[in-house]
Amino acid sequence: MIRPTFLIKLKGQDEFDLTERLPDVDYLGGDSTPAFTNNYQDDVTRDGSQFTGTTFGKLIFTANFLLRSHDYYDQKLLRHEIYQLFGDRELCRIRTDIDLEKVMYGRPTSFDIKFIADGSDDSTFSIQFEIPSGYKYSIVRSDDIDIDTISFGTNHKLNERPYYRSVKSYFKIYNPSDVAIDPYYQRHDLLISIKFSGDSYKITNNTNGTSYQFNKSIGEDDQLILNGLATTLNGTPASQNSDFGYIKLEKGWNDITVSGATSHETTFSFPFIYID
Repeated sequence: MIRPTFLIKLKGQDEFDLTERLPDVDYLGGDSTPAFTNNYQDDVTRDGSQFTGTTFGKLIFTANFLLRSHDYYDQKLLRHEIYQLFGDRELCRIRTDIDLEKVMYGRPTSFDIKFIADGSDDSTFSIQFEIPSGYKYSIVRSDDIDIDTISFGTNHKLNERPYYRSVKSYFKIYNPSDVAIDPYYQRHDLLISIKFSGDSYKITNNTNGTSYQFNKSIGEDDQLILNGLATTLNGTPASQNSDFGYIKLEKGWNDITVSGATSHETTFSFPFIYID
């Protein structure tokens, strides 16, 4: 049986198991609650409201713990350690045994640590983490994922093996996320790394019609990167040589075409996004 595990990574530190750092604390499990916000627009001349779209508010993850102490003074010392751990005001990365391939970036809200009952030395407490992005993310990016070690619930299909680097003029990119990867409207993280030969380079997602074009030749050792909406060439801003386009990835398979270049190597790098 898998022991409930609560892993945390604070800014500038390596990831650690909370219950190993604080042996007197047991993690009892946790759960998250997505926040769906349906938006409407009213028209004074028409009945009802016109639906305009759905957004995801901040995700709430609740983690439950048991604190075992010897007496009141011991509990006070342990309480101080716990509050100090979560009191640095920075986003912390957390993941649990239920979704080891998914991470959340959140901040704790206020929480009490109280004895279970009079005369007891054990205390229980629950921490609600606010996840401002509204999402969970894959622990590794698409170009680093090991498809043979993916976990249940990440939307991958065992009979289909996706690749995120291609030299072909036509290829497919798989987005297993719960949502479309949209760097324009949603500011999602999507890096497209490009090396090409020829006078220009154009990439088109035929699934939704989004496209991007770079209108200048580059050297064989140059690195062109489309970071969402911004273009850099060897780390220097180069959007002025593009058509200011972008690529959006729909859920599932996306049909991609590269044209203009005589040869290319294109790599898609993005974290997969999950709403729970």
